[in-house]
Amino acid sequence: MENQKLRKQNKIWISINYLSLITGILLFYIVKNHHMPLTILWFEVGIIAVLLVSFYKAFIITKFWKMVHTSSKDLDEREMQVVLNALRYAYSIFAIICIIIIYAFAIAENQPIDVVLAGGLLYFAHILPVGIVGWNEKNN
Repeated sequence: MENQKLRKQNKIWISINYLSLITGILLFYIVKNHHMPLTILWFEVGIIAVLLVSFYKAFIITKFWKMVHTSSKDLDEREMQVVLNALRYAYSIFAIICIIIIYAFAIAENQPIDVVLAGGLLYFAHILPVGIVGWNEKNN
């Protein structure tokens, strides 16, 4: 029962991490495209704080970050299979999301992808395999 509670809490923290990433990027573009006052971007500080706290709670405390980012020599057979499976799914999901973003920018005839979106995609690429492991595995 305790294990299920920990898994549910971890899924919530993973969801909060992804939502804060999306919210931060969307807020930046809303302010930029609608010529809103730049002071609204101070909300980004709160969003970044939530992103950091949820990253710590979902990935560092649970040791999933270390599991995904360690050498395969240091993993047992089960852990290696879990990580390889997560990487396979993460690569597929990330490729699809990047293609959708590129086509959306092309259809909207919007500016090219800038540093904020590129940075968000880079962060997303790093946390996606860890998020998949954290979503499916029990806490250590």
